[in-house]
Amino acid sequence: MAHINAAPADTNTGVFRCGSCRDHYETEGAGSGLCPTCNPTEQARDHMLRLLIAEQNDAFRRTLGFAALWRGHHLKGRAVVTPGFRAIPERTQAALMNAVITFTDWTEDNNPWEDHSFGRVEAHGVAIFWKIDLYDTAYTYGAETPSDSEQTRRVLTLYLPSEH
Repeated sequence: MAHINAAPADTNTGVFRCGSCRDHYETEGAGSGLCPTCNPTEQARDHMLRLLIAEQNDAFRRTLGFAALWRGHHLKGRAVVTPGFRAIPERTQAALMNAVITFTDWTEDNNPWEDHSFGRVEAHGVAIFWKIDLYDTAYTYGAETPSDSEQTRRVLTLYLPSEH
C-alpha cells in the first residue's frame, strides 16, 4: 500500500492506493490497504445496509406509506401518484396498488442494488412502475444515512412507464 498524498496535519485523512485494484481512495487513519470496493469487510457492511434498507422499503411499500412500521419504528414518508396514474380508471388503480403492496418478484433487473426500491406491476392490462426514493427530513436532498429511520423520509411514486 503506497501513501499517495498526505492530508493537512490537523486531520487523519489521507489518499491511498488500493493493494488490489490499484485505484485511489480516501480514508481516515492508516487505511486498510484495500479500497472500500475491494475490502471484504466493507462489502459485507454495505450488503447488510442494503438488506436493512430493503426491509424498510418493503414495510413502507406494503402500507403505501401509511403508518408504516419497521421493527417498532415508524417509517416516515409519503406516497404520490403521477397524472398518468390518476388518469387510469379507479378500479384499475386499486388493482395496481394491491399489486404494489403484494409485490415479491425481485430479480437482478429490477433490484440491482438489492434495496427493493423499484418494481413493475400489471393489472387489467395496464402496467405501472413504482419507485421508492430516500430523502433527508426536509425532502430536499438524498438521505445521508438511508438506514436511519429517524433521519430518512421515503417517497413512493406510482407512475406509468411513459412517464419514466
